[in-house]
Amino acid sequence: MKEKELELKKKELMQPAFTEELHHELMNMNPNDARKIVESMSNEEIYSKVNIRRFQEDYIADYIEFLWDISKPAYWKHVIVSLDPQVGVLWGDNMQHFKKMCNTKIPLEVLDAVLNFAVQNKDSDKQDLEAIGCVIKAQIDKFGRIEDIKSYISKLPIDDQKSAKEKIFEYAKKECNYIFG
Repeated sequence: MKEKELELKKKELMQPAFTEELHHELMNMNPNDARKIVESMSNEEIYSKVNIRRFQEDYIADYIEFLWDISKPAYWKHVIVSLDPQVGVLWGDNMQHFKKMCNTKIPLEVLDAVLNFAVQNKDSDKQDLEAIGCVIKAQIDKFGRIEDIKSYISKLPIDDQKSAKEKIFEYAKKECNYIFG
């Protein structure tokens, strides 16, 4: 597609609609065009597709999984936006996004989003925190991310550092009770 056509198509796809529709439209497009669209999405556009869930969690998880093959940068950007403590973890039948976070050395900005979720969450949903804990534990045990985590903590306000450190490293001690994917 030409640039102008892509802009019009993106505008159409960003209309308030179910994420399932966006996913199907992108699957039917030329992969290069689909990549250009998802890479150009703003955080606000992504938020509307991954966090305004309307009982679409399974479809949203499938959509995010689809992005892995289209664009790794867009995939990770969608994962980051989905990690909103106010909305909660994106749960679905297909938890490939969590499987990848547990089996891949995730980009630093994704790790920061995971840690932010853990620190900002008010312990209201134990299941969410257990899943986030699995990612933290995997990043420490499999990929040696201790220094990255310490760096994240050091950037927090002084008054928050101790509680953040305790909370984050508590996850490293726990066994992960989930098998994602």
